[in-house]
Amino acid sequence: MRAKGNHTMPSNNRQGANASNKGKYRTIAIIAAVLFLVIIAVLSLVLSREVDKLTYTLTNEAAISRYSEEYDVDPYLVAAIIHVESGGRQTAVSPKGALGLMQLMPVTAEWIAGKLGETYNLESVTEPYTNIRYGCWYLNFLFERFTPVSTVLAAYNAGHNAVRKWLDDSSYSSDGVTLQHIPYPETEQYVEKVELAYEKYKELYPRAFD
Repeated sequence: MRAKGNHTMPSNNRQGANASNKGKYRTIAIIAAVLFLVIIAVLSLVLSREVDKLTYTLTNEAAISRYSEEYDVDPYLVAAIIHVESGGRQTAVSPKGALGLMQLMPVTAEWIAGKLGETYNLESVTEPYTNIRYGCWYLNFLFERFTPVSTVLAAYNAGHNAVRKWLDDSSYSSDGVTLQHIPYPETEQYVEKVELAYEKYKELYPRAFD
């Protein structure tokens, strides 16, 4: 009688097949893990941007765009100043009496109205279009007198007369143009906050003022 053929896979072939399968599973597992991490990273980035947008809200884009163009100032800088000054609240009033989105002191707003040949109306200062228009005009006024941006921001916060005195003092400025030291801690912190907000607004709203 002829012996029946043995169809059992040799042990070395079987081990090779198992090793090959394990290799495939390992590769699939690694790819799946990498894809999972990529998805998590993307979701984290998107979530982070959305959380930042809750902090750095952008409102009154039309007014910012219109008057920043009219007075030749960076709209993102205007948005950053509004964020730091009032948090976007048009009815904001500071303990010192500054008003509206861009926190204009009544005496400053009255002076700006006079420069624009307008009748001063205190109630209109908190109206967004008026407040932003006056604020943009004032920024243009400051940019005509100071550079760089950090010095302009210091003047917006502390007043242009104070900044002019600092620039004339070698304790604060070595060249009469740039402030190496700001003597008011509040103003120094203000400049840093606006500069940070400026970068955030450019990052979060890249097409807002196209």
